[in-house]
Amino acid sequence: WELKKTRDNVVIFNQFDEFGNHLWHYDVTGHAMEEVLSQIMSSKDNYAGVVLTTGSAGTLGCGDYLKEKFPTSKIAAGEALQCPTLLANGFGAHRIEGIGDKHVPWIHNAKNTDMVIAVDDNNSMGIVRLFNEPIGQKYLSKKGVPAEIIEKLPLMGISSVANMIMAIKFAKFYELTEKDIVLTVFTDSMELYGSRLKELEEEFGPYDETDAAVDFHRNLQALTTDYMQELTYYDKKRIHNLKYFTWIEQQEKDLEELDAQWYDYENYWNGIHKQTSKIDKLIKEFNERTGLL
Repeated sequence: WELKKTRDNVVIFNQFDEFGNHLWHYDVTGHAMEEVLSQIMSSKDNYAGVVLTTGSAGTLGCGDYLKEKFPTSKIAAGEALQCPTLLANGFGAHRIEGIGDKHVPWIHNAKNTDMVIAVDDNNSMGIVRLFNEPIGQKYLSKKGVPAEIIEKLPLMGISSVANMIMAIKFAKFYELTEKDIVLTVFTDSMELYGSRLKELEEEFGPYDETDAAVDFHRNLQALTTDYMQELTYYDKKRIHNLKYFTWIEQQEKDLEELDAQWYDYENYWNGIHKQTSKIDKLIKEFNERTGLL
């Protein structure tokens, strides 16, 4: 922040703060998800909503776009149960890497968020072992999971598994059926977490069929609707207000802008969403000047 005070035209690349992050997912990820829905939905199907762990809150921007196209759909924001900032103003350490914690990002559109889902990292880590240990994959095969799915499970890393858990809990909460569609994103793969599997083996010992059965039945099949909150107006406002402590007190953001995010909602957020064509034009002009186009 000293750089911003002492220099002109300085941009701090902070994904929790820069609305380019939100806007990219609003426009690019949102359109991509709309395209997926156009390919898989029939006239009898219902798009129920998108579920995403918050992280920087950028990807949640796609939910804003999808709500414009599907007004009855919902946006569910997820976090680790061991660090329930959104759910309970809480804090703590957890093992679901890359999903953010202990603060509400400046770019999180809290007023448009419908639900908070806390994911127990024990569920995530158990399922990660089930999906990646050879004995776990063999157990899944015994349970009838197709081989072509099993071979792709390592494409889901720890935070991807957390998003999958969110989708299951969301579907159970709203008693969804095969006619309802829930979207999420698998944001990482196990290529990032080979050391984590070794650490789990060192802590809990070699993985066997009993472990696989426990993880399958307890951490996957037995997921429930615990630690979820369907947000009221004042629940959303509570989450929004948490931004004050990080962004106004610590980061010297403008209090009037924080209020505008809530009280001047249409102008503030719609104004951001209308910037896509202008930014695309600037990007093309920059690429032309640099010789990329």
